[in-house]
Amino acid sequence: MSETADHSQELARAVREAADGGRRLWIAGGGTRAAIARPDTLPADVETLDVTAHRGITHLAPSELVVSVRAGTPLAELQAELAAVGMMLPFEPGDPGPGATVGGMVATGLSGPRRPWTASLRDAVLGTRVINGSGEILRFGGEVMKNVAGFDVSRLMAGSLGGLGVLLEVSFKLLPRPAHELTLQRNLDAAGFIDACRELGRTALPLSGLAWNDGRMYLRLSGGEQAVTEAAERLGDAPAADGEGFWSGLRDHRAEPFTREPAPGERLWRIVVPPATPPPELPGEWLLNWGGGERWLRSETDPARVRTAVEAAGGHARIWHGDPAGAPRLHPRGTALEGLEARVRQSMDPEGMFHSPLLPGSPARATGT
Repeated sequence: MSETADHSQELARAVREAADGGRRLWIAGGGTRAAIARPDTLPADVETLDVTAHRGITHLAPSELVVSVRAGTPLAELQAELAAVGMMLPFEPGDPGPGATVGGMVATGLSGPRRPWTASLRDAVLGTRVINGSGEILRFGGEVMKNVAGFDVSRLMAGSLGGLGVLLEVSFKLLPRPAHELTLQRNLDAAGFIDACRELGRTALPLSGLAWNDGRMYLRLSGGEQAVTEAAERLGDAPAADGEGFWSGLRDHRAEPFTREPAPGERLWRIVVPPATPPPELPGEWLLNWGGGERWLRSETDPARVRTAVEAAGGHARIWHGDPAGAPRLHPRGTALEGLEARVRQSMDPEGMFHSPLLPGSPARATGT
């Protein structure tokens, strides 16, 4: 079992002391997701609250398909403990490197290639323990349910980038690890990939990944060995030379287009659209995931043009890397959603104790950094 240390009371006291002193806090983990949370933009009046010492798996019940874990726990430790008992997190989180924590994983809210066939990170959250802006320890989900402004706070923590409170502990639902996996490949252009995914969606194949990169579709099958073998024979596609390497590179953002620094004027975009959306007429290098639902674009195209095309398809786009050229990194959410987020944040953190650069009302949000 992983190292265990409960620092709940110390962290709550630190929040209360900061509140009494009129200071704001930035909640920090291992720092492996800096490109997402952008801590280099912190204002001078914001102090760092390090949660990495608060760690350990507090409850693991494979028969109940549930695990509870403290936020500072290294993600690699959690993954190893789950693998040892034949379990896995259903949303297949990426591992950005040594130091990555469970809290950082939840704060960024990203799900891996398996998401469309299992669950998103947000959907896998069963409950949380959180310190609010007053230094109170609250529990959401599980045996005790406390809603804020009528919303499920446990799931709202996913992707909140630390703007709602200090995540102390989170409970996830689990899935058994598949006994066998096989990745097939097929040469297709992007439009052909979208068409193929639409057809595959009408089948009962044991799919767990559909992605496209550089003129090639990657199709992952997961399940019992016989079911996977029969599905592969039915499809008739060639096995990928390094299927696991492809999925880990995509999941952990260690492959193109993630590893290459953007050229001057170039941006890497993360775009989420309905999976069947035809490829938009935007120049650049594309990588498609989630059967077309998640798309990565490396392009010098004007941000306004990208967002106009994505909005027309019913999606949203975020600048992941590169100079935003004055444009907001997050997709504009509209007044209704901005108001909803503000109400939830007002309930959890009325004094604005927790700084989250990419949430509404923060200086970084307003200036597009």
